[in-house]
Amino acid sequence: MSIKIIKPGLFTTVQDKGRFGYQHLGFSSAGAMDRYSYEVGQALINNQGPSLEYTIIGPTLQFNENNTVVLTGGQFNAKLNKRKVPQNTVIFVSQGDQLEIGNAIEGARGYIFFGQPLDIEQVADSYSTHTRSMVGGFKGRPLKKNDVINIIPNDNFKLNLGKSSAYNAVAEDNIIHIIKGPQAQAFSEEKQRTLVKEEYSISDKSDRMGYRLIGDNIAPENSADIISEPVALGSIQVPNDGNPIILLNDKQTVGGYTKIATVSQLDLRKLAQFKPSDTIQFEWISINDANQELLQFSKEFNELLESIASRPTYNIEWLRPTSNKLARIIEEE
Repeated sequence: MSIKIIKPGLFTTVQDKGRFGYQHLGFSSAGAMDRYSYEVGQALINNQGPSLEYTIIGPTLQFNENNTVVLTGGQFNAKLNKRKVPQNTVIFVSQGDQLEIGNAIEGARGYIFFGQPLDIEQVADSYSTHTRSMVGGFKGRPLKKNDVINIIPNDNFKLNLGKSSAYNAVAEDNIIHIIKGPQAQAFSEEKQRTLVKEEYSISDKSDRMGYRLIGDNIAPENSADIISEPVALGSIQVPNDGNPIILLNDKQTVGGYTKIATVSQLDLRKLAQFKPSDTIQFEWISINDANQELLQFSKEFNELLESIASRPTYNIEWLRPTSNKLARIIEEE
């Protein structure tokens, strides 16, 4: 029982919530860039298996066994045997079906989860792929054409068929809230104002390790070089050329450049759905206000997850996609 990769898409990797507790040993956390979309998908499919994360262009998969799947994250032009597939809805796929996820319509990153989950070995308590160190996931790398991934049998994989959610992963604005960084004093008041005065665009040299930004130069007053120290997810590093870099999930664990700011934890989900050439607008926020916004969002998000578990809604069209498929499901049971 397996899934074959017909087309790999753009940087498609196996991810879960991340690899935690190992940064002191040099292991990056990796994990899903959009953690909230990941959690929605996991709640809908209702198992602890990993997802495939894809960027801008999704993969094409062939199913060698009946399964169920759900797509979350950015909106992609996904089609199952040429029929358009809805977002955030668990659908049935038959043996031999092909799912073409296609290009991004809104957002940049998407996730696919499987009712019969991918058979991936955990490394340091995580399925997540960190490609720079070739750790975790499927052979420690992005997927390639003709890869075949085994699945784990799950007798209950059809129980969540049709389950749906209205969660929207794509933010309505491009504002990214930031908190003063540990070396903020190395930058003049003028440079700190510059950071939030104009928009920055995301360079095409960006990846899961970090977003390189194009915009006004904000070089520190003196050298950007410091004694290497731990870096946080969302740190905005500024090397001597004055071009800021936002460190993301596949970042190094320590760094030796000045850090002017850190992206608020809540707005990391926004960053995950921006693609090269998109623009972002930074806005300063206090730690207290950032924590309050995170607490409020987390409360509402946890209520959403609870409703998926205890009061689910269903997409009737995909609960019974065709009479033939429904008959085959009933016959198998």
